[in-house]
Amino acid sequence: MNFSKDSNKKKQKELDSKSSKATKSVSTSFIKILVFALLLLIIVGVCAGLGFVKSIIDSAPDINVEDIVPKGYTSFIYDQDGNEIVQLHGSNANRIFVELDEIPTYLQDSFIAIEDERFWQHNGIDVKGIFRAIFTNIKEKSLSEGASTITQQLIKNNILSTETSFERKIQEQYLAVQLEKKSDKKTILENYLNTVALGRGTNGVQAASNKYFNKDVSELTIAESAVIASITKNPSFYDPVTYPDNNKRRQTRILKKLIEQEKITQAQYDKALKEDVYNNIQIVNKTYAGNSSYSYYVDEVISRVKNDLMVKKGYTETQAYNLIYRGGLSIYINQDTDIQKIVDETYTNEDFFPKKNVDYSVILDYSVTVKDKKGNKKDINKNKTFETDQEANDYIEQLKKELTGEGYEIVAEKPTYIPQPQSAMVLIDQHTGYVKALSGGRGEKVGNLTFNRATTSTRSPGSTFKILAAYLPAIDTAGYTLATVIDDVPTQFSNEPKGWPKNYDYKFRGLTTVREGIRYSMNILAVKTLNDIGVQTGFDYLINLGFTTLVEKKTVNGENFTDKGLSLTLGGLTNGVTVLELTGAYAAIANNGVYIEPTFYSRVLDHDGKLLIQKEPATRTVMKETTAFLLTDAMVDVVKNGTGKKVRFTGMPIAGKTGTSTGDKDLVFAGFTPYYTAVVWKGYDIQKEQKYLNYHKKIWKEIMQRIHEGLPRKEFNRPSGIVTKKICTESGKLAVSGLCDRDQRGSTVRTEYFAKGTEPTEPCDVHIKSTICKDSKLFATEYCPESSKEEKVYIQRLIPFVPEEWDPRRPPTIQDRQYELPPSMIGEYCNIHGPEPEPEPEVPYILPPDYMNPDSSNDNNTNTNNNNDVNPDLFTPFLPKEHTNDANSDNTNP
Repeated sequence: MNFSKDSNKKKQKELDSKSSKATKSVSTSFIKILVFALLLLIIVGVCAGLGFVKSIIDSAPDINVEDIVPKGYTSFIYDQDGNEIVQLHGSNANRIFVELDEIPTYLQDSFIAIEDERFWQHNGIDVKGIFRAIFTNIKEKSLSEGASTITQQLIKNNILSTETSFERKIQEQYLAVQLEKKSDKKTILENYLNTVALGRGTNGVQAASNKYFNKDVSELTIAESAVIASITKNPSFYDPVTYPDNNKRRQTRILKKLIEQEKITQAQYDKALKEDVYNNIQIVNKTYAGNSSYSYYVDEVISRVKNDLMVKKGYTETQAYNLIYRGGLSIYINQDTDIQKIVDETYTNEDFFPKKNVDYSVILDYSVTVKDKKGNKKDINKNKTFETDQEANDYIEQLKKELTGEGYEIVAEKPTYIPQPQSAMVLIDQHTGYVKALSGGRGEKVGNLTFNRATTSTRSPGSTFKILAAYLPAIDTAGYTLATVIDDVPTQFSNEPKGWPKNYDYKFRGLTTVREGIRYSMNILAVKTLNDIGVQTGFDYLINLGFTTLVEKKTVNGENFTDKGLSLTLGGLTNGVTVLELTGAYAAIANNGVYIEPTFYSRVLDHDGKLLIQKEPATRTVMKETTAFLLTDAMVDVVKNGTGKKVRFTGMPIAGKTGTSTGDKDLVFAGFTPYYTAVVWKGYDIQKEQKYLNYHKKIWKEIMQRIHEGLPRKEFNRPSGIVTKKICTESGKLAVSGLCDRDQRGSTVRTEYFAKGTEPTEPCDVHIKSTICKDSKLFATEYCPESSKEEKVYIQRLIPFVPEEWDPRRPPTIQDRQYELPPSMIGEYCNIHGPEPEPEPEVPYILPPDYMNPDSSNDNNTNTNNNNDVNPDLFTPFLPKEHTNDANSDNTNP
């Protein structure tokens, strides 16, 4: 019985054992299957991953050593003495390449210490650095530590995009390894140090050294090197100007690494920590912070280099600009920085402009961006003129209330105040054509490539065109001389308005020489001269003098326009001219008749120092040397005792010409010395009459006087083909003793210059001796007692025109052998008493219209100028008017 129980127990035990073994066997099999499956999945995953990685690698670009060379370098502009004055760079192009051996070793070590301490040992990927970064980031629960090597950063900056992605990181590591197989470490480091972004728009250590310390990279101290290396990780956060404390912490960390790695000594470390680098950075920043905007001169240089690259080298506009801002060019300009400084100081001195409460206004250019509640933004621009700055400010405040009253908020605004009147100036060395200085406007210059009133704005040149359009061609080719006499009397020209032109003082001076016409800027003489030589001749001379904005003929909306009219000589133009081209034209006179195209730069070198453009200005003879001298001498009179008296200064000969447009909207003075030619314009941007008319002359005098200080006195060149003769100023012929020197108004004898071969050879035939009766003060007759007879000198000339409305107060009693009345009987229409207005005669008397020369057989010979016959019906009596203009100004066509 007991045996049976024991037997059953044994059997049950055996069964339990078999069951347990079976269960264990099943479990083991499942685990094996699971492990196998996992291994299979891993293998598949790895293979898939490897395939994915391979596809990423396969899509990576090929890499060569030249691919890591930075693309884009700072361009430099140098003045006439080779001094750097400005740097040009676009986005990511503020870079100045420097060789590795010019970079201090401790600056190299600073970057390596903080960015890639095993740079010299790894093959492009720092595996140890990767694990260190993972451990550090896990420990600090952040992503503050990176593992990119210098080689990887170089590839990221120059070849791949800067996006953060798994694919880009794989490609970066792969290319790093490939690059290190093709390039040596020094080349990689050199390109990295010339590529790395170092804040405030700088790329590379040389640009950063200039920006933060205003010194060459080779001059950096250990402390300064550590500052620059500290910026790399986060240029905004570690900006040494804005966040010096942040930068200081990282700089200290770099210095510790340098001493740990035995790159510097303990003494160097201690000295670097004590160096007050951040105070120096603030000083440099304040000193050079205002140099971000380019000057008007540099703006013009950029524009002209761009145009020359397009015309001469075939670049597109975009390509040209990219080369200028990113091509590492060296541009040598013709600017004299000392002269430019004088110009800038004058144009920022309010003493040379009308006072704010006298003749002043301001143009407000106000840009504002507003945002509604949904985040939609709207840009608004307002441009308006105000009489005072306060009115402009009040307008802004009112506008803000209106803009924000509808649920909008202002997120950005930029008010620009443009003072009025404005002015511009160009100064040229006439012997070379080099533009030495210019000003494109008064007031703060906001932005680059802005509106330049000196080179792009076209305005009326006023009477400065009398010289260029009329007298120059008349003397050069039409037989005129400075002694040529023109009758300054009311004259009606075909197809011109009634009573046009008038002289600035509304007076008529009768027989007047060209010299006097230039000196006193007499409109009628200039118009008669152009009419005589032909408008086409004057127009052709102007084109040859470099003017590009003149209109030969054009039609706009059915209306025809042309500058080929008599108003050409008075500056009455369709578009006007630029100050630059007007300066170039006057410089041709100053340069003995040789025109040299005004130039702003002399040459451009590419990044490798090879000549890219050699600027060769157009040069041509535009007038005879004798013509240039005669015009110059006449314009010396303008400055000595004519309309340009206010520009005079001692120590240097000055020649020049004033110009004033209709309504005093444009005021110009064009003048020169034996050294320089300069033109000043003054006026409102939106044309209107000016009240004070001499400020532009004050500007010209101030600048020219200062730049001539210390220069040896020179005289204007007198060519060998110039001769002198004593002439009578009322006939233009040789003076006759006893006649021309006995004129009742004073002697009319003058020694005048002539181009050889044009001097007069005939004696004066205008002055005659006549006998008058002292009792009647009329010409003596047979009834005049001998004791009352007196011999006097008069001029004989034809009275060309008398208004019918002016009836004579008494019939003529003068013998009919004389052309003109005695001076005491001459009215305002025939005032020939000289340039200054004379007192009105007590009994004005003018011969009636039918009075004629009895020696002529032609009853219609009262006016021998067929083109200028005057119809009395078209002219009304002249009565002097109050004229508010400066007495030295000129009026052009109405």
